[in-house]
Amino acid sequence: MKAPALFVYVKVPVDADRPDPFHSREEQIDQALQRNGVGSVIGWGDSLGDERADGSRAIAFNRIDITVTDLMAARSVLQTVLGALRVASGTEIHYTRDGMALMDVWALPDWLLEQPVPAVRQRASVARGRI
Repeated sequence: MKAPALFVYVKVPVDADRPDPFHSREEQIDQALQRNGVGSVIGWGDSLGDERADGSRAIAFNRIDITVTDLMAARSVLQTVLGALRVASGTEIHYTRDGMALMDVWALPDWLLEQPVPAVRQRASVARGRI
């Protein structure tokens, strides 16, 4: 019997010095997940930051949506591949475990694991249908 798919997403802060116009990062993440048999990338895109005084919103991060079949193994693969891709500090891996919204955060030199997602961010994501 096949394990149910779980939803995970990665938030990578936009790094103006290292643009990824061809989305090669998503392809490399997908390849690593599939090679390890734990999931695949299902989509990606840019997400806007907070509203500025003039009402505009700049791109704040790239979001990568993923389905996984083994949460622990997928988190390990993601941590390894994101580190190898030299993503910006503050990159987050979001997931739900036992009904709790959690995230692993890249904080050089290592990952801060199983951090609770602040309630304000949870409500905003739920309101937009993202969790």
